[in-house]
Amino acid sequence: MEQSKLQSALTAQQTPSASSLLNDYLTSIGKGDPKVTASYFTENGCIEAPYVASFGMSPTITGKPAIEDVMSNLLMAAPDFRLKNIRMVMETQDEVVAEYESEANMANGRSYRQLYIAHLIAKDGKIVCHREFLNTLSFVAAFFPNGLNDLISKN
Repeated sequence: MEQSKLQSALTAQQTPSASSLLNDYLTSIGKGDPKVTASYFTENGCIEAPYVASFGMSPTITGKPAIEDVMSNLLMAAPDFRLKNIRMVMETQDEVVAEYESEANMANGRSYRQLYIAHLIAKDGKIVCHREFLNTLSFVAAFFPNGLNDLISKN
């Protein structure tokens, strides 16, 4: 029984914590290799952004190929996209809540500044779910072709 406890403790020490995974994942986005970024997730891992559903975008991206595709599109729209000032608010081995910021000069000439709060769930050293909350007005103003005008109904 004691050997089993020791083995479990050693395995936990070797498995990256949720906060370590979040930090490494967020840092990888700015390094510009979407395949590496997607590799932090389980095969069916997901990114959820519930607030984007309010303007017709899918709030869930599931699976490594879809995550890699979204990251590629993000970097095409914002080639110098970086996340910074990562602050862990609550953390356990398998979950973390964090706050962080982004900044980017968009390919369309606009700038993008954002404050996020996120909840990440990990299992066996991989991200199962990264749920991210953001200011949708800042997002739309920077990423949509006509900025905030795309949200205004024209009759």
